[in-house]
Formats: sequence, structure tokens, C-alpha cells
Amino acid sequence: MSSIPRPPVYRVIILQLALTLISAALAWMHSDVAAYSALLGGLTCALPNAYFIWRAFRYTGARAATQVVQSFYQGESWKFVLTALCFGVIFQRVEPLNVLALFAGFITVQLGHIASARIANL
Repeated sequence: MSSIPRPPVYRVIILQLALTLISAALAWMHSDVAAYSALLGGLTCALPNAYFIWRAFRYTGARAATQVVQSFYQGESWKFVLTALCFGVIFQRVEPLNVLALFAGFITVQLGHIASARIANL
């Protein structure tokens, strides 16, 4: 009996972490505050996505179809909550903060999804 292999979705997280570091390095040319703001923005996108991937791809197979669907819904819900919590904590606790660099890092990593399908061979 053959089974379907799990998709290589963990490569997406590696790509997102690499984009996080690249955006922080580019922001570092502006200032230290911009660098850690961009780093926080990238991590605000990458870490909830890592949780989603861990949660969504725990189960495989036709017998676990119900569990797969529930895992996707729960993973996506918690990803949204974690992203909102990260932004809330950053805006409340981090000072000084470069808001433009924060959102630039977040958007850069979020747009990495466009390339991630090609990178992960999905």
C-alpha cells in the first residue's frame, strides 16, 4: 500500500525567514530602529504561518479527512489571532518603532507567498 507523501511546505517557512533577514538587512542601511522594526514585521508574518503549517499538515490520508479539514480551519483561525496579537504587542511594547519598516517587512514576507509555490514545488 502506497501513501501520498507530505508536501514540502516547510520550505515556505525557510523562504519566509530568509526574506525576513533580507528585509531587516536592507532596512539596516537606513537605521538600527528600521532594521529591528523590519525584523519584527517579518517575524509577525513568518511565525504565525509556521504555526499554520504545523497545524494544517499534521494529518494525512483519506481516513483523516475530517481531521485535515478541522486542522486547516483551526490553523488559519489561530494564524489570524497570532498575527493580531503580535502587532498588538509590538505597538504596545516596542519603542522606538519605525512603523513603515515594520509593515514593509510584513508585506515583503507576505508577498513571498507568490514565489513560495515555485520554491516548494507545490
